[in-house]
Amino acid sequence: MTLKACSVCVTGLALSSLALADVADYVLPPEPAFVIHRVTAKEELAARKAKTAILKHLFGERAENVARFNRLDSRFVYAGRKLKVPDLPAGAVYSPMPVEYRPAIGQAKYVLIDLKRQFLGAYENGRLVASYPISSGRYGYPTPAGDNQVTLKKRLHKSSLYPPPNGGWPMPWAVRFRGTQYWIHAGDLPGRPDSHGCIRLFPADAKAFYDWAEIGLPVRLVPSL
Repeated sequence: MTLKACSVCVTGLALSSLALADVADYVLPPEPAFVIHRVTAKEELAARKAKTAILKHLFGERAENVARFNRLDSRFVYAGRKLKVPDLPAGAVYSPMPVEYRPAIGQAKYVLIDLKRQFLGAYENGRLVASYPISSGRYGYPTPAGDNQVTLKKRLHKSSLYPPPNGGWPMPWAVRFRGTQYWIHAGDLPGRPDSHGCIRLFPADAKAFYDWAEIGLPVRLVPSL
């Protein structure tokens, strides 16, 4: 199983340099500065001709961080789209999640989801071991905040509700965390909350999370850290 390494975060500093204050449940890492890149029609055409994902075509080794920072996959990048390009040290992996979360200390594994920041953090004994951009429930279909736990895992689940009336929408690497209808699974990330209440991840992230998750795993969703 491969998880996103978190020994370097937004600032590229070691985890020990972001140790928590005694009275704090967590410390948020600082957000990096960024510049705006507006995608041109010429760039979009060049990526298509090269048969390369447009983020990879535009940013090379920085493509993953651009995708994570924008919570966006290449299918939603087109001419005219404005992208935020973070200024990160070499080797750093962008994550807005706290590197230590005190409520998770003593828990072998723990999940924290920040609905405002649209990010999921995976913790082991309170330490961040992986983090993933998400797309949560859109307007009218909010993802409920609260404490939950994983109750079921299915490599290829199919929605019983969408598309209506009979469902059938594929939900690969699905991990159920609330009731019967709320799952963490692979899906589209268009750079905003867009689901019917589930938590979507990039496909590779969804598989890594699926492999790591266990039945009974605590899952906390907060409106904002």
